[in-house]
Amino acid sequence: MAAIPRKEPNSENRPENKAFTVMELLRLPIFSHARLLAGEKGLQGAITRVNVMEVPEVEPWVRPGELLVTTGNPFLEEPDRFKQLIPELARRGVVALGIRTNRWNEWPEEAVEEANRLRFPLIELPSDTSFSDIVRTVMESVLAQEAAQLADLQNRIHSMTKLLLEGSGLYAFLDAMETMLGNPVAVVREQEKPWLSEGLRNADPVEVWPLVQSLTFRQVGRGMSNGFVLLQNAYRAYVNPIPARRMKQACLVLVERNRDIVPIDALSIERLSSLAGLELANVEAVREVEGKYLDQFLQDWLQGKIVSESDWKLRAEVCGCVIPEQVPLCAAIVGMTDREPSAEKLRELARRLRSERLRAVDSILAAPVGGDLALLVPVPELVRVDPQAEPSPYGLLQRLLAELRPLLGDPELRLYAGRLAPKPEQLPASLSQAKRARQVAEVCGLQDEVVTYDRLGVYSLLYLIPSSEEREQFLQRFSLPLQQADRKGGGRLVETLEMFFRCNGNIKLTSEKLFAHYNTVVYRLDKIQSILGVSLDDPEDRLQLQLSLKLGQITPGNSGHS
Repeated sequence: MAAIPRKEPNSENRPENKAFTVMELLRLPIFSHARLLAGEKGLQGAITRVNVMEVPEVEPWVRPGELLVTTGNPFLEEPDRFKQLIPELARRGVVALGIRTNRWNEWPEEAVEEANRLRFPLIELPSDTSFSDIVRTVMESVLAQEAAQLADLQNRIHSMTKLLLEGSGLYAFLDAMETMLGNPVAVVREQEKPWLSEGLRNADPVEVWPLVQSLTFRQVGRGMSNGFVLLQNAYRAYVNPIPARRMKQACLVLVERNRDIVPIDALSIERLSSLAGLELANVEAVREVEGKYLDQFLQDWLQGKIVSESDWKLRAEVCGCVIPEQVPLCAAIVGMTDREPSAEKLRELARRLRSERLRAVDSILAAPVGGDLALLVPVPELVRVDPQAEPSPYGLLQRLLAELRPLLGDPELRLYAGRLAPKPEQLPASLSQAKRARQVAEVCGLQDEVVTYDRLGVYSLLYLIPSSEEREQFLQRFSLPLQQADRKGGGRLVETLEMFFRCNGNIKLTSEKLFAHYNTVVYRLDKIQSILGVSLDDPEDRLQLQLSLKLGQITPGNSGHS
């Protein structure tokens, strides 16, 4: 997948990179007579300290960010070893190498070429240069820059603290961080959709969707250690865990989208993670209270206890529930492998779904209703009228199911849905239809992953036929004789007839599905026609037989005891 082009923010929103670089080093008076031998393209490297070495084996003692100075005496007799030293120093993060000597008339050409290739500054120092003066001068410059950065960091923390004390909320906190750091910021939490700053919230969904998809706790929060991680589309992000007690694990993420992340940005993320944790705790407390009211509101709505449109709008506003307007809703029941989930588990699943960002639907409402997990799924106009799309809401529910299974950790999850409800007061009827769809599917043994009330077809009609004398007579005429023959060793007649209809009357395919010989299937079908006195070539008789089989699936006990 191609990388998304970065957008450059306004220059006034960029914090200055105040690191002390090799270029600034060469501008110091003490380096006025120094000569840059190689590595001109590496002059922007940031120096954090100075290291003076006079031992042959310097590699184990150097650290990233160091300026290494030496007389070079250990290498005078071994020019080849000097060439090997440069890539090792670059690999260990040394910023530049300064050598004070007047004993080399010509520098080893291969070593200079290697330094240029690695963009590793190689500096020749005058023979009268004092190392102690270099250490003092450089460290004064480094400390001056660090002091400015610390003051900047302190100002950042102060402004963000003030923002939270004013009660602006988590999104305002993230938006202010994006303005301050010049890159989007996100709070990523376990089993929840991320909180995003303005740059990601308002961006083109097609552009940022892969990036937002990678902002999951599974990817950025693994190991819960601070540092850089690589996201989709070649984006880097700096991640820091958010301190949390008795809360789900979370982390604060700075996405390197607009400009490079500099050290003070990473330090800011580390310091501001504690403030984000405080605001997250506040969000959790508010959500706990709102969740109880929201569960009750959705339960009352789905059970038909709210009859006025003004009432449900008012209660929705109080609960912080956003209900899409002018968009029909569809009620659905989640069929889980756990047939009797606890009330606490249902509440937790409902809250997780309400907070999750899904691709199939823009927003979904969920609530425990009785012993079921009920969903309110918005079905956009485009989905309902597009002639190229699958019948709605069936196609939408299939895509939703594909997302819910890994999210809820249940690969056998199924969905049962009622008809679309154009008006809010019609949702209770849609929920009743969803329950009926589940009942019919369970009784009739339907194997579909998504069962909608509109697609039940003849099963819905047969399910509604009450027990009566006419019903029993119909079963005794077409279903009971075959069952009795099978019990007496008649040769799997019911199974053969069912497979014959599933294969659209194709005897060869029926024999393959039953792993039986072609002549055996022909014999069984002839026997069925003989027992019932019907002809499988007669469309009317075939209809009667198919209806009897389906009715027998719905009420196998009745036909068996008659």
